[in-house]
This record gives sequence, structure tokens and C-alpha cells, in this order.
Amino acid sequence: LGRIPHSPLHILEWMLLTLGLTQVPLPAALVVVGWLFLLAWRGLPPFQELRHLTYNALQVILMILTAAALGILVYAVGEGLLGSPEMFITGNGSSSTLLRWYQDRSPTLLPIPSSFSISIWWYRFLMLLWALWLAASLIRWLRRGWQNFSLGGFFRGAVRSLPTPPTPPTPSTPSTPSMPPPLPPANPVG
Repeated sequence: LGRIPHSPLHILEWMLLTLGLTQVPLPAALVVVGWLFLLAWRGLPPFQELRHLTYNALQVILMILTAAALGILVYAVGEGLLGSPEMFITGNGSSSTLLRWYQDRSPTLLPIPSSFSISIWWYRFLMLLWALWLAASLIRWLRRGWQNFSLGGFFRGAVRSLPTPPTPPTPSTPSTPSMPPPLPPANPVG
């Protein structure tokens, strides 16, 4: 995603964001990605050339996507810090809380199971670092997003042509300034 033209994030930022978003379903992660690309497109000149109805509809969609993306990111942070990590363990009836190594049938040579594990606190510490990175990055993204969102105005009305005022008739002969009429004589009070 970082190599796409006008990508809102660099490659390393996309990688870090993707690592944290593994704790949410794929459609939710795609909402965040779509939101970031729509914010980036909002600041480009082609967006400013849209008709007023399309422009206003996309502004409303952008507001809804912003609320949804922020909710998804808050959910991802909560799941990362407080929830159990999704380990994507499948097969033989295993899950993230139950790991079944043994099967009833095996060839003559039994496989030797092995695993590598670390404390869940290491995972929580790494998720805390990710959450802090996300908070700092989100401030930058929202500042740039607000600049893009307000560029060209929030909403547009229909462009109406103003009626042209009537042109005054042009005099055929030049007019001379006239003098004001003389004042009547004052009556003495008597």
C-alpha cells in the first residue's frame, strides 16, 4: 500500500498499522485502509472538481468513515491490550486456548512436537508500544485529514447564475449638470 501513488502512509507505517489491526476482522481493517485513502484523495485537485451533489455525498461518507475508523482503532487497541491475542491456530480441534498435539493415527516414526512461546506480558508490552505509536500517528493523520476535509469548503450549494442587471440607456446628447431650483424668499414674521 505504501507504493501506491498518493498513499497516505509510508511502507513502515502501513506495516505497523497492519500488525495492530490483526486483532480485528478483515472487513474492519479494510474500513480503516479505505478511510485513509479517501482522506488522502480528498486533498487532491480532482476532488475539488466534483459536482456539488457528489462532493457533498462524499463529505458525508467521509464523516461516517471517520467515526467508524476511529471506533475500529479504539477496538483494536482494547483487544490488543486487554484481550487474548488471535493466534490463528487451526487443525486437530485446536484453538487459541487448547492445543492438541497428538493424533490417534501416526506413521511408525512419531513426529517430535516443538513450540516457542513467550510470556503474554511481552505481547501486552508490544501492544502498548503499538498503541502509543498509533496515538501519535493518529494525531498527525487527523490534522492532515482535517486540512484535506476543509479544503474547498465543507459543503457546496448548487451554483446559480446571477441575473444580469439591466443596462441603463445611453443618452444620445451629453447632458449638462442642472442647477437646483432657487429657494423661495423668506417671509418676515411680523
